[in-house]
Amino acid sequence: MKVTRALFRLTFMEIRLFLREKETVFWTFLFPVLIIWLFGSMFGDQTIDGQNFGETYIPAWIGVNLLTTALFGVGTILTQYRKQGVLRRLRATPIRPVTVLTAHLLQGALTFLIGALILVGFGMAVYNLRLPQYPGSFMIAVGLAVFALYPFAIFATSFAKDNRTSAAISSVLLNVMLFLSGATFPLEMMPEFIRQVSKILPLYYVVDLFQETWNRSPLWENTGSAGVLVGIAVVFTCLASHFFRWTSREP
Repeated sequence: MKVTRALFRLTFMEIRLFLREKETVFWTFLFPVLIIWLFGSMFGDQTIDGQNFGETYIPAWIGVNLLTTALFGVGTILTQYRKQGVLRRLRATPIRPVTVLTAHLLQGALTFLIGALILVGFGMAVYNLRLPQYPGSFMIAVGLAVFALYPFAIFATSFAKDNRTSAAISSVLLNVMLFLSGATFPLEMMPEFIRQVSKILPLYYVVDLFQETWNRSPLWENTGSAGVLVGIAVVFTCLASHFFRWTSREP
């Protein structure tokens, strides 16, 4: 009971702190809408694999928004807290590392949900986006992606000594996956070598699973991508918890 109470208090505190950062709110909620609008102004009338622009790009950018929230809304914030000594003060309490990581994951998941709803609403209003063909499968796919990308982001930024380093790591990872995952440009346009490289990126499987369950087939027909995300979730949850540091001075 005490652990649950501490978890909810930490999560509520993180949500309040997030909403105070106006720049973070802009990049999380409004920037994806601007990007969709920009691409829509260029490709909005095209049909891709039988789907219109909204049906192809909105599910993909829900995945991008999830990765952005994971890297900048969770991973980088933890680095900031570590540098400012916030985590060191939490260390003096009975709170365990897994509780801190879970609170950030819940805060990030709620943030992502709001951003996803904004994207879907924009897509329905402007690009005739329909609701998912397989809503249950899509929701499970979102859950898998959350539990895969958030531990990945926490681990990826866990070795950064300050915000600048963490932001640099996050920016590199985001930009590489943004252009090589199929979220921005169809992979069919890429050389074979690039298509093979894309398959080592977590976002590739998120985009594939989101597009498939939104438009074409249920989750049980996409066990390949789903299985990879489960593996990513297990591996990086263990790594993130093992390498979690309360202070920037810890080895």
